[in-house]
Parts: sequence; structure tokens; C-alpha cells
Amino acid sequence: MNRYELAFERFLRSARAPYLSNRQERRFQLGGGKTLKNFDFVVTGPDGANWIVDVKGRRFPGGVASPRYWKNWTTRDDLVGLLRWEEILGGGTAAYRDRSLFVFAYWVVGDKKPAPPERLFRWRGAEYAFFAVPVKTFLSEARHISPKWGTFEIPARRFREVAEDASAFFRLR
Repeated sequence: MNRYELAFERFLRSARAPYLSNRQERRFQLGGGKTLKNFDFVVTGPDGANWIVDVKGRRFPGGVASPRYWKNWTTRDDLVGLLRWEEILGGGTAAYRDRSLFVFAYWVVGDKKPAPPERLFRWRGAEYAFFAVPVKTFLSEARHISPKWGTFEIPARRFREVAEDASAFFRLR
């Protein structure tokens, strides 16, 4: 697990949210020698439904070389993987349909904050903010930014409108 996934797990624990952590060192084996990117967590929402979560860690702002705020890019592999997991875990039912989610975990490294101070999560001397975007929403809002790398992002202004604070999304705290 990387720092962002660990911070999100501590966040879930501190809120006593029910979740399952998934090890993703190895890709899931599909038939025919194909593989599938693993997800990070399954988190139970307030309505009892389970969400397949992939944590995308980003610095806020992006860094000295790229001081952009609200970076939210992801890859085609991430998108395809989560949608495929909906099918696999649903087993032909609607149980996981439209239940995949990106959690953008922002490690706050500057003076500007992505959320009010009381909404930031402090862990190991760092501050984090977590924002949830359902994959279907991401797909409907994203633009293709790099054909070579297969990456997509939502324009920052629109991202701030569609992303929801993870505490509010899961009704935590």
C-alpha cells in the first residue's frame, strides 16, 4: 500500500466505517492469459450497499514542477478494471452495478487547502483530503488527455462540482 491508500484506510478506521482492504500486488487472472487491475477497498455505504473503491493519490498542489490544483487523472486500465469488477462481484445481478468509485486522496503540501481545516484528516504528520467520484460520473465528465498513456481527467472546475467529500459521501464522522 502507498501513503494515500494507508491514509484512506486510517480515515475509514477512525470513522469506524465497515470496509475490506484488497491487496493489489498481483493482478487478477482472467481466462486466456488476460489480467485485471485490482481495486483497493470495498467500503459499505450508509445504505448498506458496497462500493468498489480505487484510491488515486495526488499532491495538492501538484508540486513545484506542476503547481496545478485538483489533479484527477486516471487511466483507461483503472476505468475498465473497476467496471469489470462490478460485473465480477455482481455475479450477473445488479448488486454492484454503478457501485464503483474513485477516491481522490489529496496529500496537502501547500498553504492552500482543498477542504476546510475541520474536514482534513491528519495522519503521520500530514494532512489529507478525500473526495469521491463514482466511475459512471467520472466517465460522463472526463476528457481524454493523453492517447499515448491512455489517461483521462475531468476539468478542475467541473471536478470541484461533481466530487463529494468522502465523509459526506459515506456519511462518516
